[in-house]
Amino acid sequence: MLSKTDFLWYLDAPMHLWARAHDQIEVKTVTAFEQHLIQQGQQVEALAEQYIQTFLLPKDADLELIWQPSYDDGRFEIRADALLWDRQADLYDLYEIKSSTSIHKDHVYDLAFQVLLLESQINLRQAFIIHINKAYQLEDALDLESFFVVSSLSEKITEQRSTINQLREEAYTITQMPNPKPEFACTKPQSCPCPSLCHPDLPERPIYEIPYIGKKAVTLREMGVTAIEDIPESFNLNTKQRKFQNAVKSGKPIIDCQAIETSLKDLKYPLYFLDYETFNPAVPLFSTYHPYEHIVFQFSLFIIENPGDEPKHYETLITSHEDPAPKLVPRLFNHLKPDGSVIVWNQSFEKNRNQDLAAHCPQFLAQLLGVNDRLFDLMRIFWDGHYVHPDFQGSVSLKAVLPVLCPQMRYEELAISNGEQAMLTWYWLQTGQIPPEEEPALREAMKTYCRLDTYGMIAILEKLQETLRRRNGN
Repeated sequence: MLSKTDFLWYLDAPMHLWARAHDQIEVKTVTAFEQHLIQQGQQVEALAEQYIQTFLLPKDADLELIWQPSYDDGRFEIRADALLWDRQADLYDLYEIKSSTSIHKDHVYDLAFQVLLLESQINLRQAFIIHINKAYQLEDALDLESFFVVSSLSEKITEQRSTINQLREEAYTITQMPNPKPEFACTKPQSCPCPSLCHPDLPERPIYEIPYIGKKAVTLREMGVTAIEDIPESFNLNTKQRKFQNAVKSGKPIIDCQAIETSLKDLKYPLYFLDYETFNPAVPLFSTYHPYEHIVFQFSLFIIENPGDEPKHYETLITSHEDPAPKLVPRLFNHLKPDGSVIVWNQSFEKNRNQDLAAHCPQFLAQLLGVNDRLFDLMRIFWDGHYVHPDFQGSVSLKAVLPVLCPQMRYEELAISNGEQAMLTWYWLQTGQIPPEEEPALREAMKTYCRLDTYGMIAILEKLQETLRRRNGN
């Protein structure tokens, strides 16, 4: 039978559903961060059950909660999150629990799949989603009544029911097929659960590396094109995409020295290279925080006072069981003075974190917003296509750029080698999941990772400056 989960796999890519139905999923490893997200969803689900018991059931003495019931009709099957049965009227209301703060298109499809089946089994009245209230702010204790929002999706489901009915029939048909069709394949080989089905014989430089290729990849695949170098000149690629293709075809970077030089002229000494590490839980850990608001628990700061000076490094990591902001912000401004450029990678993230910190440390509001006025996003040089390298594989993340421009600086050998690991390690330290004897080594590993992220920006800037000097014959 086709389950709700199967249906969502079909929406992701028909090939993924076929592989799941025929036991041909190849990538089954769940990362530590994915496991955390599962556990976080379970935490929200448990809180939602309390919410239903405490605030929805008492509204009517005839209501009875049926928790996670299963239904099937021989072809389709579901396990609903919750049904509230009005015994007097013999009518049921469906409640789906989501750990998001808004309603997405997939939520409508998810709920509609359940409604179509339930209507043949029970007297279904309405369908609702219980989700997290984005505006909620934690005070002394979690207020469940304010933490959740109940939204009716009955109208949206009515609008989409014929579409969803057709899609679920198509999905069921695919599970019955002895062999899949090539056009069922997904367009994301890096995250594909069945790469030998979706992407057999993938060339060394596949079309999926083209930045934001999206649905164009499907068109190219239908044309029989899977290698970047085989994309016809007549094919509709935007300027960035075409520039990346040209870099791949030549095997050399495409560098616009004039544009880079113009960008770097905006830098003003002293230069501050800043990186934050954060954790954003669904259920706030500290008072005055919102759901999914980032908790800034660490910064790494390198300072170059004048051209040619050696960088000086300062860092802070707060792992005590309290809001880190009141300790972290004063330490930052012990070193970050009001003049000079603050260099970051992905300006929007750091800018938003400064605004978050200002909300929790209002006495530093002017200084934090002043930092935002001085931000210089080093990533923009790569995002804007001023430096395009085929080995970036279409990405402009620090993890993609740094090892290519500075191959001696790599993350693989670090005990903590990515942001997800850093986030989880801090959370585990907060929740007592780390043996005390292991804590000092993990704190050092967190500092080492954040330090590399920050120093990596210095190394990349030096590489760009070296490129300009060579161009100018210096």
